[in-house]
Amino acid sequence: MKKLSKVFGILMAMAIVLLSVLPVNAAAPSETYDIVVHKVLLKSLEGFPKEGGTPGIDGKTNYDGAKISNLEGYFGNGAKTVKGVYFEVVDKSTNKVVKEGATGDNGEVAFNGLAAGTYIVRENKSKTVLSGELNGKMPGSTIPITIVLPVYKAAGGKFTTGENALHVYPKNTVDEPTIEKSVTESKNMHDTVGIGQTKPFIIESVMPDKIEDYKVLRYTDQFSKGLSYQGELKVFKNDVEVTKDNNYEVTEPGLGTKNAKITVNFKESYIKTLRKGDKIKITYNATVNEDAVMGAANPNEIKLEYSTNPDSIKEKKPENPELHTGGKKFIKKDNDLNKPLDNAEFVIKNSKEKTAKYLKQDPTTLKIEWVDSKDTATKFVSKSGGLFEVKGLPYGAKGNNNTQGESTYYLEEIKAPTGYSLNTEAIEFKVNATSYYKDPTNISLGIADPQVINNHKVTIPQTGGIGSVVVIVGGILITALGIYMKKRNSRV
Repeated sequence: MKKLSKVFGILMAMAIVLLSVLPVNAAAPSETYDIVVHKVLLKSLEGFPKEGGTPGIDGKTNYDGAKISNLEGYFGNGAKTVKGVYFEVVDKSTNKVVKEGATGDNGEVAFNGLAAGTYIVRENKSKTVLSGELNGKMPGSTIPITIVLPVYKAAGGKFTTGENALHVYPKNTVDEPTIEKSVTESKNMHDTVGIGQTKPFIIESVMPDKIEDYKVLRYTDQFSKGLSYQGELKVFKNDVEVTKDNNYEVTEPGLGTKNAKITVNFKESYIKTLRKGDKIKITYNATVNEDAVMGAANPNEIKLEYSTNPDSIKEKKPENPELHTGGKKFIKKDNDLNKPLDNAEFVIKNSKEKTAKYLKQDPTTLKIEWVDSKDTATKFVSKSGGLFEVKGLPYGAKGNNNTQGESTYYLEEIKAPTGYSLNTEAIEFKVNATSYYKDPTNISLGIADPQVINNHKVTIPQTGGIGSVVVIVGGILITALGIYMKKRNSRV
């Protein structure tokens, strides 16, 4: 027993020694980092950047992430900070804005307490408010910066917080043509239509300073498969139509082409006539076709190519406008047995009023139109399993938010399944972004639950069982007796 105790004592002593020399992995507190964004306006780009040196000390340009103490020494004479420029910090892993704010009197804004990760620092021009001589005159937009935190210093260590924060000086884009595209005159980016219904697309572009020196100005629009080109392409300058002649070249497909590609290429001789502030507008028509996914975007991608040197062409792409169309599935069932019913027939109308119009749809292209008579309307018939559907209905877009649009339609039953009573009341249903697919951006999640349309069996009331038989038999006997008595009296 004494030997065993001795052994345990030795083992305990060894454990204490080992613990004292082995490293302990204690959990360290999460480290955070600060980014300070500066907005600097340069008087001129001439001679910038300079070669070599340390920023802010000898007037040279080796920017290393630290604060630049001498702006003019680094950016050139006349460089100054700008107040009111609004920046956002976006977490690249979630694509969400995690910090935001405007530059102060010193032309800088600090974003503190950022965790390790990848961020994008970008300017939000819609929230930028400039005053004084710069009001509305800041050229271009800040080029977004991607920053991976932590940032390590060339001399060792890393930028952290406070006095050791990372300082960034984002560049501005040069003055260049703007480009916007919309799907309505009110400049909505989303709209919904019925399949086959024509919709205008509008491209607008404002010309920059020195546009007359450009050699290339070309607009290209690529459709998705759910859109078909319908022609009527026109070009305007300051709302006055420009004839093709020797001003521009057009490449366009035939009417009804899916996945269409359109190109408008301005000739150099015409570009020389343009001046700063001129507005170029290009319009044409398109329709949603039968290949459209119900509730999903049917975009077309516009691209602007421009340059003062044909061998070095720049490219801009705006947010793409989208057309949407919707649909709905139904299932016809026995109200009591909950079993599906086939061979019920319906028409669809756009209201409950007497002035309602009825849906007529081409069975191949799904192109829709609204007619006055139900006799010429399309008949929707429940198939085996009780299912039937409608595709290609507009659902009232709400400005630039497709997910909020919704329209109400009505089913009118014109023929019930054999042995079932006809529904005499119009059946309301709604069409929106998710009325056909659960998630139109991921159709593998499946179809939305069909709307159930119930019917009742036709039944005849029974009013007395055997008693009714007695009444009938009695009636027959009385009738027969009357006939007999009449004949007997006639013989007497």
